[in-house]
Order: sequence, then C-alpha cells, then structure tokens
Amino acid sequence: MDTENTTVALANLPDEDLMTLVTQGIIQEPIAELFRRHNRALFNFIAWCCQGKRDEAEDICQRTWVKLMNCASYQPTAAFRTFLYQIARHLLLDVKKSAYAQHASLDGQEIEIPADDLSPEAYLHLVENKARVHQALMALPIAQREIVVLRFFSELSLEEIAVSVGIGFETAKSRLRYAFAHLRHSLGAVE
Repeated sequence: MDTENTTVALANLPDEDLMTLVTQGIIQEPIAELFRRHNRALFNFIAWCCQGKRDEAEDICQRTWVKLMNCASYQPTAAFRTFLYQIARHLLLDVKKSAYAQHASLDGQEIEIPADDLSPEAYLHLVENKARVHQALMALPIAQREIVVLRFFSELSLEEIAVSVGIGFETAKSRLRYAFAHLRHSLGAVE
C-alpha cells in the first residue's frame, strides 16, 4: 500500500485502533495521526497545569508522546483520550514532585485559548479580558483548574475526566461546580 492510501486509511480509523497499531510496532503513521488529532488540546491542558511555563509544557507534551510511542500495554477499555490524558497527568505529577518543580509563575508566557466555537463578539470579549480570566484560572486550586481545562479546553466529558484524573464522576462534577463558583467570585460575576 502506498503512503497516500495509508494516510487516508489511518485517518478513517478510530483512535483506539490507531493506538493498537502502535502497540503492535507500527508506530510512525498512527502516532502522526493521533498527534494531528490531539496535540493542540493536550498541549493546552498541560500548559494550564504548568501555570503558563511554555518550555515546561512543551517538554511534558513531548514526553507524553514519547511515552505513548513506547507503550506496549495499551488496552482499549476506555477512550484513547482518557489514556492520553492519564499519561500527561502522571508526567505532570512527577514534575511537581521532583526537586526541580517551581511554584506558579505567570511571567508573560502566552497560552493558547481556543476560539473555534466562539462568535466574533464573544472572542473579542475574551481577548479584552484575557489577563483577568488567565489570572482567575491560575488562582484556582490545581484540582479544580485541571477539571476546568480538561472539560472546556480539551473537551473531555465528565466521565472521561473522572477516569483520567482517577476520581469519581460526582467528585469531578463537584470540583467543576466549585471551580465555577471561584471563577464567578474572582471575576466579579453576579449570579
């Protein structure tokens, strides 16, 4: 099969089947397709968790993909995205536990804010308030920020988030509710 037909065939496969190919040693093309599908959302999640430290986020994102390429034990019991975010989350936790981890720094680093689903007016409003929103998100406790980022920037369902983070569905739902309450308070929104 030629390269063009392989690319088209892979583009039609679900994530779980692509990952199964990776575990069978067919790595380059399936990983490239998975990367194309998920890298932006994965990077945004990691960047938020790294509190805007772009270099650290890029490093963890790259390490996530490398770990995924070397994974021989993938079992498609949950959605691939759940598996991918579990790897990233474990790497993030390792970094935070290491002696080299540093505390929050907003040193002017830019974080992508996806605007795919926003109207032009909503996007303009978001841009105008970007610093306030960024600061409010960074002020959230990490457990709440993680849920908000996974839900709205990485577009995982609450069920996927619960599995990725290793908590119950109700806990994920509760953390999201508390995060919204904190954000409303921080941003001065009136209920």
